[in-house]
Amino acid sequence: MQSLRCYNDYTSQTTCTWQERTEARRFLNMTLHHEENIDKSTQIPCESQGAEGLPFCQDSCVFWSCHRNSTNFAVGVHDRYTFKPDRLLQAELNVSLFQNVQTLPPQKHWINVTEAAWEAAGGRKGRHWLHNALELDMTYKWECESWKKSSSVSVASASHCLLRRDALVPGSTYVARVRSKPSQGAGWSGQSSEWSTAVSWRSHEGDEAQPKNLCCLFNGVDRLTCSWEVRREVTSSVLFTLFYRTPPASEETECSPVHEEELPGSPYLFHSCEINVTNPSRLSQYLITVRPKKEEKLIKASKNIKPLAPVNVTMTKRKEQEYELRWTKQILSYAYIGQRYEFLYWKTGDSLENAQSVNISNDKPPLIFTLQMLEPSTHYRGKIRARVHMDGYQGPWSEWSEECTWETESESSTWNSAAEQPAGLWQAEPFREDGPGQLHPSAGWTNES
Repeated sequence: MQSLRCYNDYTSQTTCTWQERTEARRFLNMTLHHEENIDKSTQIPCESQGAEGLPFCQDSCVFWSCHRNSTNFAVGVHDRYTFKPDRLLQAELNVSLFQNVQTLPPQKHWINVTEAAWEAAGGRKGRHWLHNALELDMTYKWECESWKKSSSVSVASASHCLLRRDALVPGSTYVARVRSKPSQGAGWSGQSSEWSTAVSWRSHEGDEAQPKNLCCLFNGVDRLTCSWEVRREVTSSVLFTLFYRTPPASEETECSPVHEEELPGSPYLFHSCEINVTNPSRLSQYLITVRPKKEEKLIKASKNIKPLAPVNVTMTKRKEQEYELRWTKQILSYAYIGQRYEFLYWKTGDSLENAQSVNISNDKPPLIFTLQMLEPSTHYRGKIRARVHMDGYQGPWSEWSEECTWETESESSTWNSAAEQPAGLWQAEPFREDGPGQLHPSAGWTNES
């Protein structure tokens, strides 16, 4: 969204350009849409034009150029654009508050010989506790779940265990622990060993553009904290955020602010958001959804007019000592919107760095070049571009026109007609330098009639 730029010819066509990181396209494709109204949007066809080192990207990018036909141009018109991924991206979780409790640490702890006592954090509010009692050979769980919700596996081998692939959520982080206990079949009895140190691993990757490891924990008092992870590359194209509602209510609420953290050594970024719980009860249910946040950019048509390049650019010999530049301007939807021009010309074979520039404030041709501006017996090349020039309207320069070429006469033939001077036309005078690398006529345009 940051790189989106849209310009129109204020007649029939709008051209939008945007940049997308190359690595993000491994995971998802984004398309540009024009919002007609709340319920209707139209996809804009785009063509890729590979580019390296664009301003928005420090790494490689794809440069997109999109074209939309429209005749609805006016000062009050705002076009609404949005990007959409090529498929539904979201994660949902139905959260029961008191089945997802991570209690706060106890407070006011004291010991008297053999008696220990403390108060739950939150005072009278902190009366909700969750106790875990697991007596299993091996258990595994999502990293953020309590061990009470873990799955158990009977280990047949003394050294290893296989888990079914379909029993794991793709791209999720799991934790497992194991303990030993006497075998009754062997006639042994006694107590189970302590649990081993927990180890963690990430399950096989599925759709890597999807948000992963969505998890929510209630502190037992007044706050439900949810977290999820997203591939670093995907975050450059899609901004995920969390929405929640409490059934039977149908209205969703966006959780804000969303905090983002680095996960050292991981291609994923960790995101979290806190939901205030105002009236908790054992029946409290929260429907949690993590999905891309809709982003929009309003672009005012009258402030982003990029005219089409002038055509039919010619330089012809008018009289022995003058040359006449003419062009045909591209008419906008409203003919009263004026345009100004920049003409760039240089000697054939020279670098463009040596080109000279003429700013033309007149809306219509011609422009007369005098002897002071050109050298005799010289081949020249030139091109012109246009820009809107009227209060209330703005936009960038058009593309450059096709180049025109001409050759000046020899100095001897010029002197033969030096006494003749035309009248009644706009004429360019000698140049002065107004700033670094920019030349302008020393006295603007003069009408010698």
